[in-house]
Amino acid sequence: MGWGSAVGFRLDSLLKLSDTRARNNKLTLMHYLCKVLAEKFPELLDFTKDLTSLEASTKIQLKYLAEEMQAVSKGLEKVVQELIASENDGPVSESFCEVPSQKQS
Repeated sequence: MGWGSAVGFRLDSLLKLSDTRARNNKLTLMHYLCKVLAEKFPELLDFTKDLTSLEASTKIQLKYLAEEMQAVSKGLEKVVQELIASENDGPVSESFCEVPSQKQS
C-alpha cells in the first residue's frame, strides 16, 4: 500500500502537538519534539527570526502580486529581445556591452 507523494502537514495539526501527552501526563509531544530538536538540530529552534516579516506579508494581496510578477516577466522578455536584436548591431553594441575593467572617476 503506497503513501502517495504528498509532503507536508496542516497548520492546525500543530495545535495537537501540545494536546498529545505521555503516560505520565507531564510530557507533551511538543516538549519531546523540542527536546529532540535542541539535541540534534539546535539551529532550527531559532526560527522566530524567519517570521519577522510574516505579519506584513499577510497584507499582500495575491492578485496584485500576480500582476506585478506578470509585469516583471514581460519586462524580462523585452530585455531578452533587445539583447538578441543587438547581436546584429556590430561594433556599436559591442562597445556598450563591454564591462569596464576600471572604475572611471
